[in-house]
Amino acid sequence: MNKWLLFFFLPSLACAQIDSTDIIVRQMMEKQKIVGLSLAVIKNGQPVTNKGYGLANVELNVPVSSETVIRLGSVSKQFFTTAIMHLMQEGKLSIEDSVHKFFPDAPETWRPITIKNLMSHTSGLQRESPAYNNFKIQPDIDIIKAAYSLPLVFKTGEKYQYCNLAYFMLAEIIKQVSGMPWQDYIHHKLFIPAGMTHSYLTDFYRIIPNRAVGYMYNRDTLINATAMLGIRPSGGFLSTSSDMIKWEKAISEEKIILTKENWEKLWQPFIKTSNRADLKEYYGFGWLIDEYKGHKLIVHGGSNIGFRSVYARFVNDGLSIIILTNTDEANPRAIANALADYYFRK
Repeated sequence: MNKWLLFFFLPSLACAQIDSTDIIVRQMMEKQKIVGLSLAVIKNGQPVTNKGYGLANVELNVPVSSETVIRLGSVSKQFFTTAIMHLMQEGKLSIEDSVHKFFPDAPETWRPITIKNLMSHTSGLQRESPAYNNFKIQPDIDIIKAAYSLPLVFKTGEKYQYCNLAYFMLAEIIKQVSGMPWQDYIHHKLFIPAGMTHSYLTDFYRIIPNRAVGYMYNRDTLINATAMLGIRPSGGFLSTSSDMIKWEKAISEEKIILTKENWEKLWQPFIKTSNRADLKEYYGFGWLIDEYKGHKLIVHGGSNIGFRSVYARFVNDGLSIIILTNTDEANPRAIANALADYYFRK
């Protein structure tokens, strides 16, 4: 009799789990006024949630699904650091190489800057190039060279300061060393091996099936987000929650793309992000290393106009949470934390 009772009770437990996740997400979407959200939760290597909430397109009343294509923003940075590590693994560069090897006309003050300084936001370069323009498509090298005249903000390696310009330089290095556009190298060497068939460059003009529209608020009025025509290597890709589950599999298994040793270099603490004694956050190579309520956390957020995302890996708990949204005011990190609280209690 007990066996039959258990048989009937198990589906109820499954529904309770799904409903609890849904309740948390929907409540926080309402609080943050999020239009659409795609969620993946992976526990011990298995997806337990992969679904959409809300709308990908308000005007056409198109719902978000697990196949909705959404801008990742700076969650993309890990693809560039992984690509650099792959080129190093192929013997084509070293992360100890000076940027002068790739930019010989760069100012002398840039000579101490190495690839690993670019990857870890410790270069001392200005956060943005003066030439970058959201509304202009232009070569990465032009944006990089426009920064040659700017002084360093601090001595190279001295501290952490987030730097998108550095990732333009990483993209250009990938292009130079591989002999192909950086987006093609990442597609062929990372996305294809991982099985990611619906991850794309953030090309505003290309027709991309299932692409979500970005939204923002003008006071309390929902409007279409300002279009970003320029392509930023620092936030260069769109993806789906289904594709990101495949990427998580590649990362967690550490069997393809990179060796186990090279995968783990990406999330080794490289530089503390703050001098505050109470903060334990470090930056690695394209990832933040932190703690959340005593749980080790490897994480990165993303932000483009009209889009906010987060990829949180609670590695000692076997829990990963990926949230992609199409609303400028969203705070997906807060939602990931709330979901983590729930899964920690289970």
